[in-house]
Amino acid sequence: MTHRQRLELEASECRQKIRELLDAGELSDEQRRELQTLSTRAQEIEPELRAAIIAEPDPVTAPASPSTEDRERLELRSRASVGRYLLAAMRGRSVDGAERELAEENGLDDGQIPLEMWEPVETRADVVTDAPDTVGVNLDRLRPAIFAPSILPRLGVEMPRVKTGTYASGTITTSLTAGAEARGGEADATEAQFTVTSVTPKRISARLAIAIEDVAAVGQANFESVLRENLSLVLSDELDRQGLVGAGANNDLVGIIQRLTDVADPGEAANFDAFVSVFAGSVDGLWASTVKDLVAVVGPATYQRSAKTFRDIDNTDLGSIAFSDYALARYGGWWTNKRMPEPVSTVQKGIMHRRGRSGMRTAVLPHWNMISIDDIYTGSAKGERYFTMHVLCGDVILVQPGAYSEFRIKVS
Repeated sequence: MTHRQRLELEASECRQKIRELLDAGELSDEQRRELQTLSTRAQEIEPELRAAIIAEPDPVTAPASPSTEDRERLELRSRASVGRYLLAAMRGRSVDGAERELAEENGLDDGQIPLEMWEPVETRADVVTDAPDTVGVNLDRLRPAIFAPSILPRLGVEMPRVKTGTYASGTITTSLTAGAEARGGEADATEAQFTVTSVTPKRISARLAIAIEDVAAVGQANFESVLRENLSLVLSDELDRQGLVGAGANNDLVGIIQRLTDVADPGEAANFDAFVSVFAGSVDGLWASTVKDLVAVVGPATYQRSAKTFRDIDNTDLGSIAFSDYALARYGGWWTNKRMPEPVSTVQKGIMHRRGRSGMRTAVLPHWNMISIDDIYTGSAKGERYFTMHVLCGDVILVQPGAYSEFRIKVS
């Protein structure tokens, strides 16, 4: 048991005993002394508990064990290789083995890779390629480029699979009515209304060029590394950026920020109270009943401002605390991501997500469940192969717009 958990348990026991004594009616001298002792201890625990909350964030709940079907699918996916999909395309052949089985399960044709191959399954150990007889070098595993972690799942954006055609999502915007009626009274009939938002597929592409001599020299394991870690990360990075801030113009997707209502720029640089007001003003009693139901994603400049904005807390022995640490203890989430838009005239946009209603879909980014391989023959006379990869996605749809809002922070 952690120090924080012990304090929480002791505080709960104190509150319970205090309630029992207060409910007992008239108290004896001994009971009054006990009540006074408990009240004093309860007051002493509060600053200790606040300090422990800041020092020990909420533990991460262990994920549920996958079902038998999920385990079998994960095992199949771990045996499949992006490299073998592409090598088959290079040779003009169909894939076989685990790759073919996984493609068939997803209903894909030759030249298409299941999108789930770009989901992490395991952490692979470093691979060292044996040196050819004529080369005195052992080539270490190729290192991937580094991108910001995906932020869309934290904002409740689901990615449903689409087989064919346009994707549409409907939301009830006018509910039926109910009310108390007098005996024999007739209930008024109100027609419910719903709004349907449709999106068509748009293409996100990435391109990799590689010479067949390099494939031989680098080796299959490192070739696989290039494909999995570089090409796939480029695609996922762009997909996440589009879903977050896509402008909807010049072939871009429509991202979350474009779906939100613009708010006015603040006039002064944010202080501690201004940051607190962003969260306090976002509790709506529908999608968020407490500040713990709120999560916010901001750009690096906003987070940097919050990390150096201090205020004393209740004159306790905690001294001064930055808002970034305060938010970690009090709210559902306060994160930064490199893909958020840069400040404009020292004002930066943020996204607030109200996630207090469990089990309800709030936003979707539909995908057409495949990565297509294209243009593998260009440069064939020079022994070069160009892999152009396409993923088809739709604009972000805010199924429940009330679960999201925009806010702005003046960072300087």
